[in-house]
Amino acid sequence: MGKPLRVLIVEDSEDDALLLIFELRRGDYTPVARRVESVEAMQQALCEESWDVVISDYVLPGFSGLEALKLVRRSGLDLPFIVVSGKIGEDTAVQAMKEGANDYLIKGNISRLVPAIEREMQEAEVRRKRREAEAALVRSERRYKKLVAAVTDYIYTVSIDQGKVVKTTHGPGCLTVTGYSNEEYNENPFLWYQMILEEDRPAVVRLTAEVQAGEDIPSLEHRIRHKDGSIRWVRNTIVPRYSEQGELIAYDGLISNITDRKRAEESLRLQSVALEAAANAIAITDNQGQVIWVNPAFTQMTGYTPKESLHRDLSFLKSDLHDPAFYLELRSTINAGEVWHGEMVNRRKDGTLYPEEQTITPVTDDTGIIKYFVCIKQDITERKEAEQALLENASLVKELEIAKQIQLSLLPDAPPALPGIDCAGRCVSATHIGGDYYDIFANRDEVGMVISDVSGHSVGAALIMVETRSVLRAQLQTLHRPPQVLSALNDLLHDDLTRAELFITMSYLCYHTRTRQLHYTNAGHPPPLLYRPGQDSFQELDAEGLIIGVKKGVSFEERSIQIEPGDLLFLYTDGITETEGARGELFGTRRLQTILAREHRKTAAGLIEAVLAALRAFNGGSTFRDDISMLVLKFL
Repeated sequence: MGKPLRVLIVEDSEDDALLLIFELRRGDYTPVARRVESVEAMQQALCEESWDVVISDYVLPGFSGLEALKLVRRSGLDLPFIVVSGKIGEDTAVQAMKEGANDYLIKGNISRLVPAIEREMQEAEVRRKRREAEAALVRSERRYKKLVAAVTDYIYTVSIDQGKVVKTTHGPGCLTVTGYSNEEYNENPFLWYQMILEEDRPAVVRLTAEVQAGEDIPSLEHRIRHKDGSIRWVRNTIVPRYSEQGELIAYDGLISNITDRKRAEESLRLQSVALEAAANAIAITDNQGQVIWVNPAFTQMTGYTPKESLHRDLSFLKSDLHDPAFYLELRSTINAGEVWHGEMVNRRKDGTLYPEEQTITPVTDDTGIIKYFVCIKQDITERKEAEQALLENASLVKELEIAKQIQLSLLPDAPPALPGIDCAGRCVSATHIGGDYYDIFANRDEVGMVISDVSGHSVGAALIMVETRSVLRAQLQTLHRPPQVLSALNDLLHDDLTRAELFITMSYLCYHTRTRQLHYTNAGHPPPLLYRPGQDSFQELDAEGLIIGVKKGVSFEERSIQIEPGDLLFLYTDGITETEGARGELFGTRRLQTILAREHRKTAAGLIEAVLAALRAFNGGSTFRDDISMLVLKFL
């Protein structure tokens, strides 16, 4: 049986093509031939099948041997190309050889066909092997260049047979990087894959697939879980190995532990983000003081953009309020490698001055030479204003404390000694000064009692309270009946109250010791409570009357009641009943009455303490939102 030979014949004559095939058979070949006579047919034949040789006529209808030759060469196939023609001259033959034809023969004299084919096929085989050797050399050089260039901690090798992994070995360094020995990898072929963090596995799988597909792949950085549970970063560089036939037979993985580098990169990234997002202004200069970086807060504080600030000395912020010695001391400190911290006044881009607190830290290289300065600045305008306000407030607090002591001194130090009556009073201000006022007057066989509340908790309210006390004491020299007293007060205080935009509520009572009659009137104030223990009953001592300061010429109703032995009289301001509990509910009159009824056997002073204790327990604190005043009389 002859040698197989695949022949592509470019010939428009079928007879001539048969003669060629006959000659090949005579030369001990068993040819498989295909005849084409157009560009399209030849292109299709080159794409669909593989050929050992191309034999072409030189002249064809609508096609030529030179065009066929160019078509073969453009395809990139290294095929012997032999021209066989009956109409070719010597010059034309030479031109065909120059274009890349391997030989030419004259039709009718093709005895050299078989030797020419054998010669050219041998030369083609030599060229093929040389190309494969060169390609293998290039791949080998590339592989070892990668091996040399890669800084590795250890190498693992994956052996492949017919596209499947058959063995994996890990170098000695694997124990340090991964915590596992090569023996552990041999026991569990999937251990390396299992170590890869789940999020990174798809990328590693793609990398392996690309290697097996023969693609040139870059190094991959991914994470693995060390045997101790910690996360490590590695750079995985894969270098494939191929057989002489070009098949992938193995690949080496060069593993570098880059955990420290990744941590450093993450730290730098976080620091960069922190500097950009910092609320304080930050400027970095070189060792000559020239700005090389500022953060957004610097622009916000000074008005200068990074473009306006870069490559300038920070002295462009100077306010000229500090003498040269100040800056000389600053410069000497930082040039000595020490941190400078202090306050200064600088000037913004718009010309306004502002105080700032600044820390300048020198940054040195490994040899101790200063390379940069990091300046951290904080606008302390608000702090300075707050400090000034605190100083002023401290002075005001001191003055208010003095005013409070003066105001408290206007209240009765101790009630007068009243035969058959236990009496006590107390005023607890919500602020340093308040608008509550109570008093008790003893005049022969009459005892006058007053309790009032000026609206608000301001200095104005306190001043009105002082004025009320003065006017009231003056009127009591000539007036005694409660309605007369309140009417006089209303008319005399109206104008001052109107200007101050304040008003007064008041209860005024007069007790006649001989007749035991209690006369009372009210100007919009919470009515006093009269408790009778024998009956366990309360009576509100209220009367018609407008609050003081609304209008002049107001009349007030007078009422009276007979006092019985054991009666308890309780005068108070609305700070008691309007005290709020934890859920916002009010203390109210009912709770007050409960306390008075339960504690009525105590002294007058003891009753006041009992009420205050109940109020503090109710609101959960030791202070109150409103002034609280009480006047207690127990008729023995």
